[in-house]
Amino acid sequence: MKNKIDFSALPTGKIRYRLTNDYMFRAVFQENKKALTGLLYALLNLPDKSITSVMVENPIELGKVINDKTCILDLKITLNDEKILNIEMQVTDYGDWPERSLTYLCRAFDHLKSGEDYSMVHPTMHIGIIDFDLTHLTSEFYSEFMLLNTKNHEVYSDKFSLRVLNLNQIENVSEDNRNDLYYWAKLFKATTWEEIKMLAEKNDYMGETIVTLHKMTEDEKIAEECAARERYERDTLSIYRKGLREGRAEKDNIIAEKDNIIAEKNNTIADLTKQLKELQKKMKTSKS
Repeated sequence: MKNKIDFSALPTGKIRYRLTNDYMFRAVFQENKKALTGLLYALLNLPDKSITSVMVENPIELGKVINDKTCILDLKITLNDEKILNIEMQVTDYGDWPERSLTYLCRAFDHLKSGEDYSMVHPTMHIGIIDFDLTHLTSEFYSEFMLLNTKNHEVYSDKFSLRVLNLNQIENVSEDNRNDLYYWAKLFKATTWEEIKMLAEKNDYMGETIVTLHKMTEDEKIAEECAARERYERDTLSIYRKGLREGRAEKDNIIAEKDNIIAEKNNTIADLTKQLKELQKKMKTSKS
């Protein structure tokens, strides 16, 4: 679908706040339903016009000061009145992504009201957009996880699933597999207006995204919240890394202490062994 949007009025140079900023991501896709729909087509590999309704269930007041510690910036969406999606942008690795994503998925899945039948539960999916590798998994650009029988891999339920779009794996996508989702990922990673203009010309959905990104960037209240999120991410990462360093130092101290205890025991055993040999030697001498 050829883009008809005129990008000539857009700025050039470095993007002030990119789409990897979780507040900017939230602002753009909450504000522009067409942009969100286009992203969903790519994430879910759906044919054009198959999405009839998209409802953001947890809208926030854009530009309003948020509490850095308690504000949740994931997008909870009801799709076509029959599927629940939870989408989150997270590019900083705090070492807890599997637990975090499962928590969000479970919260979204538990949506039945009192008295409703369990058969009415909607299929629910958490989609995490991350920019770091999960060390316990094989690195992939786009992965899907479900509840499976560990012996024969039968699916326990297709109503509970989790997907991960790893922006860190973009360069490993072969040319044959560069579909719409690949170009959306490139859009997220882009650092200059020139880059995203070239990408946004691919279709109207990306065009809508870049126009809304510019609009959100020009809104000083939204820009302030994006800056606040970046400060919060830096501070949290600093605390996390400090904890890792202190944890490693404590671990090293414990290991060193254990090594000293083992060394002392080995020395004691060696001394006792030496004394025993000397005693045995004396006993032989006295007998002779």
